[in-house]
Amino acid sequence: MQHEALLYSLDPKITFKQIQQQEDISYDINKYNKLNDRALENGVWAVMLWEPDFHYKFIAIRPKVKIFYYVGNLGLLNQKILGIVGPRKMSMYGKQVLESVFTYAVDHDLVTVSGMAEGVDQLCHQLSHEHNIPTIAILGGGLGHYLQRPEAKFINQIVAHGGLVISEFKLWEKTTIYTFPQRNRIIAGLADVLFLPEAGQKSGSLITVNCAIAMQKTVYATPSSIFSPTSTGILEMIEAGQVKPIFDLKKFFSTHFTSKDISSRPLSTVTLTPQEQWLLSILSREQGVEVQSLLQSTGTDIQEIIQLLTMLEIKGLVMQECPGRYCRM
Repeated sequence: MQHEALLYSLDPKITFKQIQQQEDISYDINKYNKLNDRALENGVWAVMLWEPDFHYKFIAIRPKVKIFYYVGNLGLLNQKILGIVGPRKMSMYGKQVLESVFTYAVDHDLVTVSGMAEGVDQLCHQLSHEHNIPTIAILGGGLGHYLQRPEAKFINQIVAHGGLVISEFKLWEKTTIYTFPQRNRIIAGLADVLFLPEAGQKSGSLITVNCAIAMQKTVYATPSSIFSPTSTGILEMIEAGQVKPIFDLKKFFSTHFTSKDISSRPLSTVTLTPQEQWLLSILSREQGVEVQSLLQSTGTDIQEIIQLLTMLEIKGLVMQECPGRYCRM
């Protein structure tokens, strides 16, 4: 932790310009030492824009990032990064899509980045842990503030799994409605590719999308039902050509990320719901099955059958031989 970074966090009135111009700043030495001890106890470090560790990915972000605090593995910024954002309240479809994304992500060399908020963000970090993928969390408040809250457990979990947690806010700065949009631009800036499983019209994740587009990053999303309130925002952006739809996750990952040696990866890492397991067992007994035949033999609603088949197709377990006919891969 540098002397200048501690001074910057010491008092809300101290500005970055004062620090950069090395102005004389009066401060309470006891308060300074206490802040230093607490930061070091939590392994918090700071990097300012004139220092060698200030990663080049921060330079293109606007408004400029002038300082950031972090805990964890800063070297993750040198790897290919997949940004994942979405609503705090996600649908079951969004959860299934995200779980499917990680069945492919595990086969590629990448790091994930998200915002550690409830919903899609936290599920992204959790699935990263489960699949041994390093993850980066960008906070909407000061690191010291978060380390005093219940979220400290989540931060420690990310770091314990080889991850990284970053904040540009003064150490004890609290979260507000303004800090989260500010945080979103950093997620967009660090991500090489941005993905959304879903997003409603008023979802804050669309701010991240707009930041990514402004930085000429490629943004992808999975199309969903036009009746789903958690998808209306992203569907509009797909229709406008601002966001690319994903229909084939395997192709998406092979296009943007380098494959690992997956010969030893067990099939059990592909997560299936009980309904998906049931349908897959039916398809495993046949060379190919018509959707109409499935409806007649199972008595299941057509919308449910189509959704299950779509998820199995996304997971790379079934394929559509011809319109209306599916088989096990």
